[in-house]
Amino acid sequence: MHRVDTVHVAYAFRDGAHSFQVEDPATGAIAVAHGVPEVAYEQVTRTLSERATGLSGRRVVARPALPFDDFFNWLRQNPIASVAGAPVKVEFAWELR
Repeated sequence: MHRVDTVHVAYAFRDGAHSFQVEDPATGAIAVAHGVPEVAYEQVTRTLSERATGLSGRRVVARPALPFDDFFNWLRQNPIASVAGAPVKVEFAWELR
């Protein structure tokens, strides 16, 4: 049997980059930003997996609860989310398995 934890990842658009931030005991503080949203999404997933594996001493795989295509559709439907300096901060969940 494997353990599943949920980590909340905050998204914001800052300085021309899609930014994801995490503050969680399972991973510690993580900040990922990239100008291409898909790259940032993949980087935060990979970084969560690596960090949780290192801190727990067991192999951990992070999976976003929201597939990238759904996340990107959310971005397109919420234009203020991509406006630099807009006061938008949304949390999405990633599972650590």
